[in-house]
Amino acid sequence: MKEIRGWGPTRIHKELAIDPSLIAKSWQAEAKDYTGDLTTGVSVGETDQTGKMEDIINLFQNRLEVIEKILREELGFHKFGDIREVLKNRNRFVRNQVAVIGLVTEIRRSRSGGRIVELEDRTGVMTVFIRKDDPAAGTLVTDDVVGVVGNFAQEGDMFFCNRVQYPEILHTHQNRGGLDFDPVSVAFASDIHMGSKQFLEKDWDKMMAWMNSDDETAKNIKYFVLSGDVVDGVGVYPGHDKNLTMLDVYDQYEFCARKLDELPDHITPVILPGNHDAVRPAEPQPMLEPLIRQRFNSAVHTGNPARIYLDHADESDPFEILSYHGKGIDDMVPRMAHVTYEAPAEAMKEMMKKRHLAPMWGERNALSPEIEDQMIIRDAPDLFVTGHTHAHQVEWHRGTPLIVSSTFQGETDFMQMLGYQAKKSLLTVYNLQSRSTRVIPFGDP
Repeated sequence: MKEIRGWGPTRIHKELAIDPSLIAKSWQAEAKDYTGDLTTGVSVGETDQTGKMEDIINLFQNRLEVIEKILREELGFHKFGDIREVLKNRNRFVRNQVAVIGLVTEIRRSRSGGRIVELEDRTGVMTVFIRKDDPAAGTLVTDDVVGVVGNFAQEGDMFFCNRVQYPEILHTHQNRGGLDFDPVSVAFASDIHMGSKQFLEKDWDKMMAWMNSDDETAKNIKYFVLSGDVVDGVGVYPGHDKNLTMLDVYDQYEFCARKLDELPDHITPVILPGNHDAVRPAEPQPMLEPLIRQRFNSAVHTGNPARIYLDHADESDPFEILSYHGKGIDDMVPRMAHVTYEAPAEAMKEMMKKRHLAPMWGERNALSPEIEDQMIIRDAPDLFVTGHTHAHQVEWHRGTPLIVSSTFQGETDFMQMLGYQAKKSLLTVYNLQSRSTRVIPFGDP
């Protein structure tokens, strides 16, 4: 089986300063010889919220509190006071700069091409002008929580922003992994869409045969993360039934379970739902229901998004994977010129910058008003993976590897209409010890 080496060894080795010979040895280890454990974080999407206005208000208050704390404690951004206090003392800040933290409730384009932003906290609302040459002018979206630094106009309450501070992952962040970790790997795929007429069963079966082979990369895999849409579902869109081989979603999951039974015993599959799976569409999504989960013999099930912890080093400091199906990308593509379905890793970078997987309320991606905002990226992960877009990318952002998992579904009628070509049947494999990536193709060249 031909291998595509993610980035290329030279770039990886240079960035991580690892002896290439050590990388080679790490891939030669057999995962069955290592007993490391896998655990998952707090279950998401399982509260009994009813979607009342007070629930929505509480969600945004929680978001503001958490991200404000990140801005203060991680980035050293200290606000002068609440918006009401700043407005009361606005005359002090005509010549002197002042720092404020708030939630973006409205964005308008000015005649000059800048942005007029309504920024809100618990005490009030202020109007902020952001110049068109400020990078934030092209990336700011409603419901972002940001810090702003600037001055008030001589007259009126307009605040002229000199700097927008996102709650960005620090440049100094270093992901876990390295020589203290066992030399085992995690494999990633998503958007399998079993039950679809376009499910690439031949490619999938080829991958299963490879995972059971004597290939050094295959024998090195300990975990297999499937980031949503493992089945095609039923009634997801009008006329969906015409594109299905199985009209019962439980039959689709039974088929999926039997396919995963073909994995070798040393590989543990991890399944989280996506927008095609049999859970509510609003994020965060709970894990699949017990009646479905019991069909799988060895899989670990999580909600979406999921924190996955691998203790192949010190158990008190495991390797942490953030897996998110990626529906929030749908809200970023039409609003940010540099974010496309062909290059969704740019959306992942924006999520890391905003410290939120899906900030926009009431858009294409439905959100649930949980007691706590479970879409916040509270801590920088050691690896961040998404799916949904049927693309494929491997990049790094501020010390964190970003993986866009490949699909095992061919182009649907809708995708063909858009002229979009999926990156199909690619398995991405990441080694914990060497921090290097291999991509294994299973489709036709």
